[in-house]
Amino acid sequence: MLKVSIVVPVYNTEKYLERCVQSLLAQTLHEIEIILVDDGATDSSPEICDRYAQEYGFVKAVHKANGGLSSARNAGMKAASGEYIGFVDSDDDVEPDMYQKMYECAHREGVDFVMSDYIRIPSEGDSYLKTLPIRGGLYQKEDIVKDIYPSLIMAGNIDYGPLLSVWHCLYKRDFLEKNNLYFNEDVRWSEDNIFSAKAGYCASSFYYMKGSGLYHYYQNAGTITTSYRKGAWDVYLTMHRHLQKHFADVPDYDFTQQLKWHLIYYACNCIGQTAALKEEQQKEEIRRILETDELKKALRHVDLSQASRKLRVQIDLMKLRQAGLLQKMIQRRNSHA
Repeated sequence: MLKVSIVVPVYNTEKYLERCVQSLLAQTLHEIEIILVDDGATDSSPEICDRYAQEYGFVKAVHKANGGLSSARNAGMKAASGEYIGFVDSDDDVEPDMYQKMYECAHREGVDFVMSDYIRIPSEGDSYLKTLPIRGGLYQKEDIVKDIYPSLIMAGNIDYGPLLSVWHCLYKRDFLEKNNLYFNEDVRWSEDNIFSAKAGYCASSFYYMKGSGLYHYYQNAGTITTSYRKGAWDVYLTMHRHLQKHFADVPDYDFTQQLKWHLIYYACNCIGQTAALKEEQQKEEIRRILETDELKKALRHVDLSQASRKLRVQIDLMKLRQAGLLQKMIQRRNSHA
């Protein structure tokens, strides 16, 4: 059996794809396969995938109709034959020894997954190591319950907890299959949030390689956006419903507050993004978000003791459904940005 399958979803990243694949070809761990999943790209990415597959026997090119990142990752997982599965975004790259170090750690510790730190590379300015606010080392189930569960879905300051992105992790394939872990294809953005929360909940153990910046996360122009995306709130509502279905009634931990924090986080996110709309459209979209039944329910009896004062003010306005005041707050914030 191959040691590691590396799944690379590809969609219109011809500018960065070769850099990504070259870093995978340079891996010091040789018993690997690289699965390039062309998600209906319309640039030269499909031809680049085919060229690498023809040149290297351990590179597979999978072509499919466009279905989004979740769909592409699922297609790659189905094609994988390795003992472990890793994910790399096609506009990023990795250290040459990333998968050797992670594989050796996973085998030595006998864990369900391994997580490293990563290097964040902004479009301007210096690169820096991104590390997580938890201790490094081995986490057994009792450690996961004690240290990870309290912020598994969302932390009390209305921000992400330590388990979020899949691309700096290596998962045992048997673990994923046994727990039926896959990406929800009707969630086109922030899909890692669901997958990582489920993986963290199901894991018996994991290992955090704190201080090892093995993955290179690029803030590439044109691949990351904070602008308004039509339908984003509906996508995030779908994500919330998946999380609600999975976590609302689990017997061993109460995730009620985290589910509320999670929906409030994305409501704040979507309200902030309306700044890109015309004034009347902005107010209409804010009202639509505030009138959502799930959000109204989440805003009731929510613990905001760890949230910042500024955020608490915004959430109070959301509770009162003050679309006009929220609009002015966002406009003022953007004028000072």
